[in-house]
Amino acid sequence: MNYYIADTHFRHGNVMVYDKRPWDDVDVMEHDMIERWNKRVTDKDDVYILGDFCWGKKKDWLRLLSLLKGKKHIICGNHDPKNFPQEILDLLAEPPAHYMEIKDGDYYLGLCHYPIIAYHSDANPNTILLYGHVHNTIEFDAVNEAIKAMKKKCQEAGFDYKGNLYNCWCGFFDWQPATLEEILANEQAHQKLD
Repeated sequence: MNYYIADTHFRHGNVMVYDKRPWDDVDVMEHDMIERWNKRVTDKDDVYILGDFCWGKKKDWLRLLSLLKGKKHIICGNHDPKNFPQEILDLLAEPPAHYMEIKDGDYYLGLCHYPIIAYHSDANPNTILLYGHVHNTIEFDAVNEAIKAMKKKCQEAGFDYKGNLYNCWCGFFDWQPATLEEILANEQAHQKLD
């Protein structure tokens, strides 16, 4: 099974206020998020982390990656290391990437930390971009407005733009990884464009 999650921000105290997270202590947040993750994910599952995994140092990354179940794939975010030490790479299913394309069931997925309005095969209804970065902020609202404007302009020009972008911010999914089916069903993660 594949799972997806963005912007966990382990060890990041300020994000609790920024996201209005239900914790006021970094250690409690970490404990609860690890518990939620491990209740869902098995070591046979693939977890695609769409950036901003951990605010901590190498020792924090090593500890957290060791505690969390699943085969972990990192799509780099702006708060992730520029160069990953070998000890971290050894705990990942593959080297970190800034963009990745995979197939999940009948869908082709682009995976990126950042929202990409014009993405590969964006006219195909079975092609979806999963992203993070904007959490649930005015930037997320701006992304949705840009998608609506793009769809309108493309339709006027006779191009069939689908605009299937889904925000995988962990707060939309009870602070734990989500399946593609759960992401597609979550109206918070994707505003209807029709």
